[in-house]
Formats: sequence, C-alpha cells, structure tokens
Amino acid sequence: MATHPSDGIEDVSQTWTRLGREDPMWAVLTDREKAGGGWSPAEFLATGAAEVTTLLARLAELGAAPERGRAVDFGCGAGRLSHGLAAAGFAEVVGLDISPTMLEKAREIVDDPACDFRLATGPELDVVEPGSADLVYTCRVLQHTPTALAHEYIRAFYHVVRPGGLVVFQLPTAPAPTAAGLALRLLPVPVARRLRRGMEMHGSPEAEVRALVASCGAEVLAADEDTSAGPRWGSRLYVTRAPRG
Repeated sequence: MATHPSDGIEDVSQTWTRLGREDPMWAVLTDREKAGGGWSPAEFLATGAAEVTTLLARLAELGAAPERGRAVDFGCGAGRLSHGLAAAGFAEVVGLDISPTMLEKAREIVDDPACDFRLATGPELDVVEPGSADLVYTCRVLQHTPTALAHEYIRAFYHVVRPGGLVVFQLPTAPAPTAAGLALRLLPVPVARRLRRGMEMHGSPEAEVRALVASCGAEVLAADEDTSAGPRWGSRLYVTRAPRG
C-alpha cells in the first residue's frame, strides 16, 4: 500500500504534545545540561534572537533581505524564533505548531503583541492566509517529521508566502560520514527514539530537495552547510525564493 504524505502526523502531534508538557524549552533546543527545566525563558529566547540576526545577515549577503511585514515561524515550539523575528522588526510573526502544549508555553514566555501563535493540525497550513508572508522560516523542525510529510509541508510554504517571498528551511541530508554517523546507522530505530525521548530524525538528499523546490516553481539561492541536526547528521539550510507570479 502506498504511503500518504500525511501518514505519521498523529504520531508527530502526540510526541510533541507530550514533550511540550514535560520539558518544552529543552525539547526545542536540546542540551544535556538544560534537560529537566534547565533553560530560563530569557536565556532560551536570547538564542532565537541570535539565530535570527545571523539568518538576516546571511539573507542580506545573498541580496535577498526580506520585507519586514509578516513572517511565519513553522514549528515554533515555545516561541524561540518567533520572539527573535519580532525583535528583528517584523510587523507580524505567525508562529505555527502542531502541539497545543508547546503553544501554551510560547504564549506564556513570549510577551510581544507582534506574535500570533496558531495551532496547525494539517499539512496544508490553512490557518495562514495564502500569499501573505514575506518570509517563512523553519529550523530544527522538518528533521523530526517523516520525509513525505516534511516535503508536503515545504510545498505548503510556497502557498502561504507572497510571490517572490523567501522560504528558508533546514533539513538533514544523511547521517554524517563520521564515527558518530556510523553509530547512528547501526543503532536500531526503537533504541534511537528512546534515547531521544521519542523524537525521530529524518533527512533528504540535497538533490531531492532541490528537485522538490524546482517542482514548486521556486529557486534555490543557497544551500548552506548547517549544524542544527547535530554531529551525527549532515544538514543544509536552504534559502529559496518563491515564484514571482
């Protein structure tokens, strides 16, 4: 039987709803020293502001600085990057997440009227108005969703971004060609999931991602090496421009 792209979405929702209840900031930004409530809200949100500053500098370097109207933070979790985007001057930031418990935490710790947190239960992202965003950004999110579902989300990004707007997403490519990557290949999936408290890791080869972006009529401006997936995975940050019309 063929796999539907939306298969697995309930598992993703259940996992991240549980993690949002147990330790939301750690689940968004894993660090052994921060497990068990080790992140303070101020420290956690500061990492998002720093990441957004780096992102916007890279976009400017590419000659692709976005308009500062609406940004969409997909997989916003506890609001780390939504806060950073608002602090960078976006007039409105729509934070989307599949987990109601993560959204509860985001609304608790992010005190900025520019941020609007919304529950997105389906891959079509119909809680965002079509063609309304200047920038869609997601990092450390698609790697935790089954590949077909991740690709469906990417297609949806080009539906909610305005013509000529930017879609920037991070996605692993494959286990790294290192000892850590080899250990990952040999580790049984159930064991790996248990070690990561239920989080799954998935990737797509760069050529496959480029073909997906092209099939949406979009353009890849850069595919930068990225460390967000950790030392066991190769990863890319894809900077893409939506079709202009």
